[in-house]
Amino acid sequence: MLQAGAKLPKFKLPDQSDKPQTFKDLARAKGLVLFVYTRDNTSG
Repeated sequence: MLQAGAKLPKFKLPDQSDKPQTFKDLARAKGLVLFVYTRDNTSG
């Protein structure tokens, strides 16, 4: 679980075209919003 102020772990996920994207790739886009939350149906 991420603590407040922690850095986001590195990740690579496919976009809608199946092209791998990283946070660094996405952060270059204007208006990026990233929402991080706990898994569904878990406490916390």
